Amino acid sequence: MERVLLVEDTPSLRDVLKMVLEHEGYQVEACKDAEDAIHSVATNNYSLILSDFKLPGMNGIEFLREAREKSPTIPFLMMTAFGSIDVAVEAMKFGANDFICKPFEPDQLCSVVRNMVDQQKIIEKTLNRQTRKKRKFLTEDPKLKELLENAKKAAKFDTPVLILGESGTGKELVARHIHEHSVRKDEKFVSINCAAIPHQLLESEFFGHEVGSFTGATQCRQGLFEVASKGTIFLDEIGDMPQHLQVKLLRALQEGEIRRVGSNHNIKVNPRILAATNKTVDFGMEDSCLREDFYYRLAVLTVNIPPLRERKGDTEKLIKYFVEDFSENIARKAPQIDEQAWEILLRYPWPGNVRELENVIERAVLLCPEILSAEHLGINLDINFDTIEDIISTLPEVAEKASRIAETEQIHKILQRVSGNKSKAAEILGVSYKTLLNKIKEYQIH
Repeated sequence: MERVLLVEDTPSLRDVLKMVLEHEGYQVEACKDAEDAIHSVATNNYSLILSDFKLPGMNGIEFLREAREKSPTIPFLMMTAFGSIDVAVEAMKFGANDFICKPFEPDQLCSVVRNMVDQQKIIEKTLNRQTRKKRKFLTEDPKLKELLENAKKAAKFDTPVLILGESGTGKELVARHIHEHSVRKDEKFVSINCAAIPHQLLESEFFGHEVGSFTGATQCRQGLFEVASKGTIFLDEIGDMPQHLQVKLLRALQEGEIRRVGSNHNIKVNPRILAATNKTVDFGMEDSCLREDFYYRLAVLTVNIPPLRERKGDTEKLIKYFVEDFSENIARKAPQIDEQAWEILLRYPWPGNVRELENVIERAVLLCPEILSAEHLGINLDINFDTIEDIISTLPEVAEKASRIAETEQIHKILQRVSGNKSKAAEILGVSYKTLLNKIKEYQIH
């Protein structure tokens, strides 16, 4: 049940408002002055604050400023006397989400309250609340471990970080890893997928909006830059962000302030910015996806996460982890994985990376009885794994693979010609004896 904090000094009106809101299904705590209300804000969680402007002692604006210090995200609705537009403007300036002029009808109040609470629920979904389970970045890969250590070092500073990697490699997990090792770890972590929100709504999501700024804007709303001003914002898939918004974001980052859509007032903000894209940076800039100045503002530090197919040692560890995790979620003993299923899981190149592996294991755990077999994986048993790996390989990977194949064939051919004499083979191939031995060992040439 949503909780509302009501602050009104007139006993009769306070009782009426409490009754109206409780009739709408809210749990209401009523205070007669701002001093009592401040204590309540510090010790409780509320879905909304409804406060009068004229209060004994501390007035509504002063209360608003105190409340915003203690909890910057609670929707705040200010009640003002009819015609007190200057008060309403001042209230909005200091962070009120909306205002309502007395006298008002109960239905009008309930409609405004409901809209504000519903809007806050949308924001809360974007914030760092609970996912299915809090994930950690699991790896045994030495290069990836070094990457995470460097990310932890970068976390101590507010420097922007750009995280590169294919879809499903765990870019958001790395972003959370940085946030959790930073001085902002107790503040909000806001993750927003720039590709999942319609372009025309992105600016409002980032910066908020004023009443009437566009069709459907029936109330003022904080943007995510205000909500996470003391925390961290993770901008996922920035390569899909329209360029005109990149310009506005760049200005906001450089000047440390934003302007709500439809407003003439600037608001100071100071979030830590982490960004990610699954596009290669050179391609993105040549194809006009990313502005060069925007890219360089975000890429003060760059982290590149390798795909799962390049860290084969992690696949088995992740499989075991996901099997245990999903079995625990459905309160069942973890199934055994038969030999054929293991072979498929370890050979499959996972073009969707860790996210695809996670989804496959979740499905298999739900479908299997005590033994997890190939039929539970939902992977075609007749697939050509080498063909799939060729399709998902990048150009550098293709070049490396072609070079490896060519070198292996040439070394094998020369060794056959000289009857296995490695010294002669090295001389013919134009490399040192040690280099040839290393190549033989690396390519497992017998």
